[in-house]
Amino acid sequence: MSYLMEKSMKKLILIALAVSIITGFAVFQFASSLKGGSNQKTQPVVVAVETIAKGTMILPEMITVKQVPVDFVNALSVSNGEDVTGRITRESIEADEQILSTRLSDVNQANNSLSYAVDQNYRAMTIQTDEITGVAGYISKGDHVDLIATMINSADESKRVMSQTVIENVEVLEVGSKETTKSGDAATSVTVLVPVQSILKVNYALTEGKYRLILRSPVDGTIANPAPYAP
Repeated sequence: MSYLMEKSMKKLILIALAVSIITGFAVFQFASSLKGGSNQKTQPVVVAVETIAKGTMILPEMITVKQVPVDFVNALSVSNGEDVTGRITRESIEADEQILSTRLSDVNQANNSLSYAVDQNYRAMTIQTDEITGVAGYISKGDHVDLIATMINSADESKRVMSQTVIENVEVLEVGSKETTKSGDAATSVTVLVPVQSILKVNYALTEGKYRLILRSPVDGTIANPAPYAP
């Protein structure tokens, strides 16, 4: 009887040793896999901190940079936060989602709708021009101009008309229309960026007065605000 018990005990000991060896090997394999995972190659990717709606200008606090395993990085993702900040979303972006270049307004304005070039609190306004009112066609995209107009002087009946500066130092967004730009024809309009509070004043001058655009030096941002002239 004691012999059978001794034999059984030896069997149990052998089984316990086998189980411990198998368990130890499994733990070793798991630890190795964790170690391998920690050494996995990653790269920086810009992701959204919060949901960003379509048509939103991205601010620094809306994004962060995370290290993502290279196998999970989208080919269109952006790695530098500075390349994202200030651009406008073309589509909604969810929280923790990688920010893709195709979902943002293009750095090259030519690939965007004109609306992406209009700053907040400004409006784009097109002014019809000819050789005289448009500085003989020398106005180019990116230039800055003043708008002056000669209008009826309602404040002084003895001086029927007066010439005045309507707005100064406005940026030229485009010259001509899409059609004239493609065809190469002479431009007969200039589209400028006007502060929203000046829209009605500019519109009135264009409708009721005889107006001209005045081309400014690229280094002159002075607002002179000259007094109206009435001879």
